[in-house]
Amino acid sequence: MKSITLKPEINELHRLNEFILSELHQENIEVNLIVEELFVNIVNYSKTEFIRVNLEYEKPTLTLEFIDNGIEFNPILKKDPELPENIEEAQVGGLGIFFAKQMSDELEYHYENGENHLIIIKNVEL
Repeated sequence: MKSITLKPEINELHRLNEFILSELHQENIEVNLIVEELFVNIVNYSKTEFIRVNLEYEKPTLTLEFIDNGIEFNPILKKDPELPENIEEAQVGGLGIFFAKQMSDELEYHYENGENHLIIIKNVEL
């Protein structure tokens, strides 16, 4: 398992993407979207001091664990939003966690020793 610790700043997303790419060796749009949505939510809402991401990749399964010491929040329990009937009714925001849940093969969450642990399991076809 590999690990990276990041500052809770949006500009750290680039470092996180490079870290993941160094293991996958090829971009995956669904992985990119999941990572971006979850990382940005942690940065914007958690009030954390750090974000640590553990990564394990055993083809075809990618496992990412996001750990932070921010406000306790289980995104799995967040109620799915009502989807708009058409693009004209769509509003910006509020769908990130929903999309991450939809694109992941499995999500697990636990809160331990003052830290959020969100585990994302994704089968990656490269």
